[in-house]
Amino acid sequence: MLTHVSRFILACLALLLTAKFTRATDTSSQLIFFGTWPHHLVVFDSAQEKIVDNIDLKSDVPRTLILSPDKSKIYASTLNDNAIVTIDVATRKLLSSFTLNHDNQNVRLVGLAPDPTGNYLFAIATIISKKMDHYDVDPPKFIVIDLAAKKITRTAAFPPDEGTFGFRTTIKLSPDGKLLYLFRENILVFDTSEFRLVKKIDLAKPQVPDMENLSVNLLDDPNELPGKITSVFNTADVIIHRRVFGIGTVDLSNLSFDFTPIAPAPGTGTMTPLFLTPNRKTGYTVSITGDPGNRRCEFWAFDIPSRKLIRSREFDGRTRFSFGLSADGTKLLIYGAGYQITVYDAATFEQRSDVDVPGDMTTNLVVLPLASPSASAPAASNNSPSLVR
Repeated sequence: MLTHVSRFILACLALLLTAKFTRATDTSSQLIFFGTWPHHLVVFDSAQEKIVDNIDLKSDVPRTLILSPDKSKIYASTLNDNAIVTIDVATRKLLSSFTLNHDNQNVRLVGLAPDPTGNYLFAIATIISKKMDHYDVDPPKFIVIDLAAKKITRTAAFPPDEGTFGFRTTIKLSPDGKLLYLFRENILVFDTSEFRLVKKIDLAKPQVPDMENLSVNLLDDPNELPGKITSVFNTADVIIHRRVFGIGTVDLSNLSFDFTPIAPAPGTGTMTPLFLTPNRKTGYTVSITGDPGNRRCEFWAFDIPSRKLIRSREFDGRTRFSFGLSADGTKLLIYGAGYQITVYDAATFEQRSDVDVPGDMTTNLVVLPLASPSASAPAASNNSPSLVR
């Protein structure tokens, strides 16, 4: 007859064997990468709703993350040393790291996008030179970063009459890499060979009258069609100038708009970027209305084929936050400006969990698409001493 101690030992062995087998055969993971203070890249499994790895970048605070065109690498730009760090998604190892700063010059990036080959990064940068008793701030310019050479290999002046840039400026390249799109209050299109301005679309005067505030994603939606951007924005009719919002799709190949008005626009408010489910039939965003002392935050779900609002629900929003969606489209993620990711069920809008993060979040999320092998077969990292639980 087994004693209580024997039963306890056998139970522990069974649990260990089960955990080992589950880790080796589990293919249900859905990995998301994001940066945290002071210089780490954290891996979050949205399927299990837990942190599974913590990668030390060994450089500086990550500021922006982008995924390579083949989904195999993540490029991180950092805050103070303005470095470009490349991480292999499958092994979670650092492949390279180099700073863009040199001598007395500080290269501040305000936009970042990979070319289709994955060999170059395109960006808009402001170069600050430290002098004996002052700093010289150059006008913004286009730069091309050669990832193999680990340096800036091309620069070109940005049109001086096109204004300044915010903290995170969205730029994207066309599928053939020949055009660069800059999204702000308008859309500027440049050729990538000489950086000539070839087209300017004023979002206040396009095919749809008074279109503005295009809420394009900072980075790619993993479920968006290649070369397309589906988003929400406001417009006004030409008769009584009533403000309405709608959903539109931008085709980066020919810069065409497909816009459908949906409802009156919120009086004082904003919307987060729109994210699509894998079948692209449903899109989710967050509506924020009212002033900071009396704000209302709501999840909104849209039927994309008909472009109709089908569900909404208020939730307790943070003072400042960002919004994301899991790769399978079943979980809504509220993150940023803190040490937690709050997970909500996309079908019910009910809160599922609060996931503690090992550091203040400093970047956007990079959500690996379901088709990516690395998204469902996580490998142990050699860059961090232990797994963060």
